Amino acid sequence: MYNSNGPLPTSSHRISRFDFKSSSNVLSRRSVVAMNFKHKNKYRFNQTIRMKHVDFGVQIEPQYGFTYEAIRKIADVCESLNFESIWVSDHLFMTTDSVDIPCLECWTTLTSLARDTTKLMLGPMVSSQSYRNPALMAKVAATIDHISNGRLYFGIGAGWKEVEYRAYGYPYPRPVVRIRQLDDTLQIVKKMWMEDKATYKGRYYSIENALCFPKPVQKPHIPIWVGGTGNLTLRVAAKHADACNFAWTLPVDIFKQKLDVLRNHCIKVGRDYQSIRKSAGVMITMAPSKKEVSRKLAEQEKRRNTPYMRYLSRQRPNLVGTPDVVTEGIREYLDLGVDHVILRFHYGEEIDSMTLFMDEVKNRL
Repeated sequence: MYNSNGPLPTSSHRISRFDFKSSSNVLSRRSVVAMNFKHKNKYRFNQTIRMKHVDFGVQIEPQYGFTYEAIRKIADVCESLNFESIWVSDHLFMTTDSVDIPCLECWTTLTSLARDTTKLMLGPMVSSQSYRNPALMAKVAATIDHISNGRLYFGIGAGWKEVEYRAYGYPYPRPVVRIRQLDDTLQIVKKMWMEDKATYKGRYYSIENALCFPKPVQKPHIPIWVGGTGNLTLRVAAKHADACNFAWTLPVDIFKQKLDVLRNHCIKVGRDYQSIRKSAGVMITMAPSKKEVSRKLAEQEKRRNTPYMRYLSRQRPNLVGTPDVVTEGIREYLDLGVDHVILRFHYGEEIDSMTLFMDEVKNRL
């Protein structure tokens, strides 16, 4: 079976915003994300301390079965609705049972989007440092930055999906090792982008007189987005990241704790906490009315035994309800200093949900 996105899962140039300042920490409020959400304004917030500008992006998961034409159509709508960015996950397949579900490769998909879009920022969210040699990844990213005329974000993480590692023959070391490899990777890519001949001898990855020409369009280099919430990953982010993405479905109170961890790491490594953009990845099920939300949830329940819904069961949407509910839920993240929100909608509902979001949510934030 197919929908507009492909088979259903059955059996203008921009220079990087390095100086973009996020707001100071403010009080956190408890996140309530049920459909019958009733917000009680327990605390008063000084709205002047919130970011003056917030960007919104859309996340695509090729592992769900998207055709490229479906992804391109979503990107076209993103541009027409004035979303700031579109992100593509870096996975090789959804589950080992997904034998009939397409999964387009991340970086080649981004290359195509670089030609098929004109103003969207593009990025992997996030690429696994383990799946490609760091120097080659730096070269690929620099190439896409040229093809797109400076519209690439370099989203990177330590890697986590063990079943993919095993299936493709990649070593799957302990988390601490993968995070150290991430540190090596980021040192290599920055050297490749900024030095004529790059040499680096790391614990896990090394390069010698490596060339990467042409250099990226964006200066001093492609913005680095580190994805992850673990203590050691956030330390790597404090050292290297221009932005840090916290995803997915992280409750607001936990989100605040993670920001505190990042802040403490910044102090230890001598980094300005405010120089790092903070991004929240949120999963949304939204409809204009409670009745329509109930209908959507019922339809999703009918599909609970499909590979897609089984896979999603470990990551349930954290914002469920009408535009009022979603607006209030996102506002809680913004009050913590978030200046970029990456939205993930249910497979097959992206375009309608994106339109509803821009019509009924964005302008109220």
